[in-house]
Amino acid sequence: MSQSGTIAAAGKKAGGYFSFARTPFAIAELDGLRAIAILLVLLRHAAHPLQQGHGAVLAFYGWDMATPFINGWIGVDLFFVLSGFLISCHLMRRNIAGGATAAPRHCGPGAGRAWSWRRYLSARALRIVPTYLFVMAIVVAGLIPLYHIAGGLMGVRIGYHILFLQDYLPANIVVSFWSLGVEEKFYLLAPLLILATLRLGRPRQRYALLAGIILLPSLLRVMTALAHPQIDSYEAFFPIFRSPFHLSFDGLIIGVLCAQIHMDRALVEKLRAGAIFQLAWLAGLAIILSHLLLTDLMGTIGWYDKSIQPLVISIGFGLILMSVICDNKDHRLLGSWGALMMARISYPLYLIHLPLIPLALAVQGPGAAAGFSGFASFAIVFISMSMLAALVIHFLVEKPFLLLKERMSAR
Repeated sequence: MSQSGTIAAAGKKAGGYFSFARTPFAIAELDGLRAIAILLVLLRHAAHPLQQGHGAVLAFYGWDMATPFINGWIGVDLFFVLSGFLISCHLMRRNIAGGATAAPRHCGPGAGRAWSWRRYLSARALRIVPTYLFVMAIVVAGLIPLYHIAGGLMGVRIGYHILFLQDYLPANIVVSFWSLGVEEKFYLLAPLLILATLRLGRPRQRYALLAGIILLPSLLRVMTALAHPQIDSYEAFFPIFRSPFHLSFDGLIIGVLCAQIHMDRALVEKLRAGAIFQLAWLAGLAIILSHLLLTDLMGTIGWYDKSIQPLVISIGFGLILMSVICDNKDHRLLGSWGALMMARISYPLYLIHLPLIPLALAVQGPGAAAGFSGFASFAIVFISMSMLAALVIHFLVEKPFLLLKERMSAR
């Protein structure tokens, strides 16, 4: 059978090429968390230009009702936690350490097969690179109306974006591409990290190692803050504190820790018997909602923002993740079809949404974005436009390579 025929057959087996099918080993609720992550990011970028142009969207006793949306950038931290968890589960199930594995079936296919760098890197490349290069190409070619990028050294900029160095060098094609630089470096290091943890004989040693690594970015941020005490604006804060990999991998390692706990079935049963996961759900929600609701987190940059804020937010999302995957509570809404659809297109949606903001603003017309009603109408136009573009990219570019990746994983 030809490659195209095999891909078509795989699409049919999964429920049809133009369907959103959930694999048998998937945790349905993770789709809901991924959908929440992308919605937070979308709402952040829907509210931010309006707040910049009109000030408070709707003031209420000194509190702007747009604050939860402005703080939606924390959705990226949720993406990091999910990525760390899923990649770690995959590596453990793939038996990277060469011993027996008791990975739950929903961590991914391929239990018991020999792990190889070639297969792992090929799968990661098929998942990430084609869609990323496609969106970058149409942006650089000027094919998105009203979205313009500054000229100069374009070949150099494209080159370091292709190498995923935009977390250290300026992400000046699409600013949201910075997080891909962080994740790609983690994908390269994750097999070594998982191998190191699995080679440790006792679970306590594994948890101690991961706890130490989790604290490392906070320590490095404190050192960076001491070296740059003058930074007090988001524009200066972002390239020095938020973007670089070594200062922003908190969530990814917390995801690894969640995977380790999830694999430790004896510990999970013990924690479940003590109702720890119910408490984790409440604690995680309290942490995340307090960061979303209380104040514009990046309105003023202080020591908390520079030091432990990413760690605290990632811990909050980690607690929610552990409750969702280990507790017996009903999280039916997180596993709904709408959540599944948003999760499936979340990657192209993340890549394409920012370049569509100028076009969405033009569709709204001058002055239409003032006030909460203006924000609501703009958000509807912007998110609808972004979702439509993401659906096209998903079926045109992303899905063929995903089916190829699934075919390769099944070998």
